[in-house]
Amino acid sequence: MCGRYRRKSDKQRIADAFGVTEGMEDLDLGPKEDIAPGSVQPVVSVNADGRRQLELMRWGFKLPDRLLFNARSEGIEISKFWKDAFLKGRVIVPADAIFEWKEMPKGQKKPKYEFTLPGQEPFGMAGVWKLWKNPKTDHWERAFAVITGEPNELMQPIHDRMTTFLEPRDYAEYLEPSDRLPLHLLRILPSENMRAALVEKSPITNRQVSLFDSH
Repeated sequence: MCGRYRRKSDKQRIADAFGVTEGMEDLDLGPKEDIAPGSVQPVVSVNADGRRQLELMRWGFKLPDRLLFNARSEGIEISKFWKDAFLKGRVIVPADAIFEWKEMPKGQKKPKYEFTLPGQEPFGMAGVWKLWKNPKTDHWERAFAVITGEPNELMQPIHDRMTTFLEPRDYAEYLEPSDRLPLHLLRILPSENMRAALVEKSPITNRQVSLFDSH
């Protein structure tokens, strides 16, 4: 899954990494150490002129019983909730690290791990967006979710789901509007491309790490 991430790259570095040419002037974007669902964050999208832009969207969709902030890659093209977003609303979420908590027996603290992609900072997480009515404001806003899939060998001992990372060479194809869905780009990143480091033991609750992947 992806329930927390870090973004330390400034907007110019993000623009260089993802080929962004629009939406930079008025965007006040600083580093964020602990980005959580429900917050407003920058994503890379393509505008009507075909140029890549940075725009702010809310991370997650508020449902009556939970906040839905991840989308399963398996069956995303036929999911009632996600299929239109995957067809028309693909975005890339810039990040420099993600965090996961290892499942432990009840009552034990969950160790927190940081995962990075050495030599690829920032990296791009596959995402989807669509318009969603904010139940607090009753206003429509743009909201996004991070796509997840099966874990690789490095992630598997920590969590049974993993963020879907995009290869830089695939950014253009993933963002390009097309009737041909880029399911082949939702690959499992090889373990050798990642690094894991124990950060801390955290009293995070089961509720905090289970709000994901339900549609």
